[in-house]
Amino acid sequence: MRGGGRTARVYTHRQCNQACAFCDRRAPTDDPRFVRAAKERIEEASADVLVLTGGEPTMRRDLPALVSLAKTRAATVELETNGALVDNALAKALHQAGLDRARVHLPGWGDDADRVTRDPGGFAATARGVEALIAASVALEIAVPVVASNAVAIASLPARISEAGWPVEALVVGVPTRGPSSILPLAEAARAIERLEAEARRFDLALRLDPHTHVPPCLFQHPARIARLFRLTPGGKLREGIRQVEACATCVVGDRCPGVPEGAAVEPRPIAEDRVRRRLSLISTVEAQVARELFQDEVIRLRGGGTRAMRTVRVGFRCNQVCDFCFVSTHLPTAPADDVERVIREAAARGDTICISGGEPTLEPRLVDWVRLAKREGASFVELQTNATRIDASAAAELREAGVDLAFVSLHGSKASISDAVTGAPKTFNKTVAGIDHLLASSIIVRVNFVFCQTNLADFPDYVDWVAERWPGVEICVSFVAPSTDMVPRKEALIPRYSDVVPFLGEGVRRALAKGVALSGFDSMCGLPLCLVPRELTDVFAIDDAPDAYAGDEVVRSEACEGCDLRTRCFGLRRGYAELHGTGELRRIRIRP
Repeated sequence: MRGGGRTARVYTHRQCNQACAFCDRRAPTDDPRFVRAAKERIEEASADVLVLTGGEPTMRRDLPALVSLAKTRAATVELETNGALVDNALAKALHQAGLDRARVHLPGWGDDADRVTRDPGGFAATARGVEALIAASVALEIAVPVVASNAVAIASLPARISEAGWPVEALVVGVPTRGPSSILPLAEAARAIERLEAEARRFDLALRLDPHTHVPPCLFQHPARIARLFRLTPGGKLREGIRQVEACATCVVGDRCPGVPEGAAVEPRPIAEDRVRRRLSLISTVEAQVARELFQDEVIRLRGGGTRAMRTVRVGFRCNQVCDFCFVSTHLPTAPADDVERVIREAAARGDTICISGGEPTLEPRLVDWVRLAKREGASFVELQTNATRIDASAAAELREAGVDLAFVSLHGSKASISDAVTGAPKTFNKTVAGIDHLLASSIIVRVNFVFCQTNLADFPDYVDWVAERWPGVEICVSFVAPSTDMVPRKEALIPRYSDVVPFLGEGVRRALAKGVALSGFDSMCGLPLCLVPRELTDVFAIDDAPDAYAGDEVVRSEACEGCDLRTRCFGLRRGYAELHGTGELRRIRIRP
């Protein structure tokens, strides 16, 4: 299943025009009865996605007819092919027959590919086939097998694909484990996938594991970094051909990881970090979690009184940074475009503020379209939540023209050493700074968001000075690590005590007042309990009451909250914080007339 429901695979035949050493599907000849029965297999299929595979399906002259028949059985028809036999006429015929997507087998680039497929000139033919499919408007994925003969070379694929300008939806990685030869040990395959994933991220290419491939996450050097490849569901550890071994008993993902492929010579390394478990996991199904996290409605309390309705829409979930405190499931696939459009239209029709968010929304190719849609449908205000690392002068101007009013930019330190440590993305601090410069130059209002955590808390006073000097007039939103979902680790190494934060916060507030820097965020769920907010910020005590039941069971109260004059205006204490540090820091506030 690839996020769109049930998937059925139908083999058209077994012969292939290439001769990959690791292939265990190819046969030198076909049983005529098996070939003739392809139509029956298609008619018997019941699925949302129907995949025609082989052998090499394009060797069949009746392939367009098979695609047309498949389209009567499933909403989406996909073709697995090496593309070498595809020309413009065939690509057009397949598209007209109803082919939605082609997954083209590409084990390398140029001669590297030909050595794997043992088909001299095969890569050039595949490249022509890919161009023909693109010209025929067939969506394109690239299937990348990881084997002994290409383990090093595949890391160059993202750069080559980018240079070629191919509109690839995703790289789909498979690790053969039962082929005749060229099989790569799983631990070495994990290293190769990590190198490929790092390059794919650099070129903004989506990457996922083939559903028939399972490389235990514990074999990767940094499982949290490749978490987007996994969709482990509690209770989902039963899988044919894969078993758990003794080492799996102490692994924190042992209740959802199937283990290792039978016969694989590898010893798993149990995962002990709860943070990694959270990033590897799903609450239920992919579809359910995407729907749950696609949007969030909230009420913003305005300065000077009053409120404003805002809908935050996650137009994509992937991100090019890996902040430990991020509560977004960045391993989820992008929601269907129709769903994104629907939730934007609904809120815009009410005149709500629309906040376009992610993940990192600038990774999504339709970002500008979504902004224009929100404005066109009546949104009163459009905010973009971003790390700004991909925003140059041209992108900023386009976003402003489309209708972005304000950019809410994540920037968690005053220098690269601190910011890059928080985001887990080296060399992105300078990119964010440049992005903010471009946004301001395009007359987009910018608010920078500083999330207090153990790594950066002492930097806040210097951060205020630096922002005031570099970007006079830019507001700073003060946030605190929010242990609100299962994605955020509840550890003291990440989440400081409020009492440890307050001295640095207080000094930052004093400098902000002296330099005319506006501070905000204290009245939100991501701020501090109001009893701990520095008293210099007297406007905090004039805000409207918090929306009834807005925080639900996400927050808790202590005895100090009873009788506090800020009781109705304060969200209280995050439940996750209370479980980690207790409620003893809260105090009752009395406001004098």
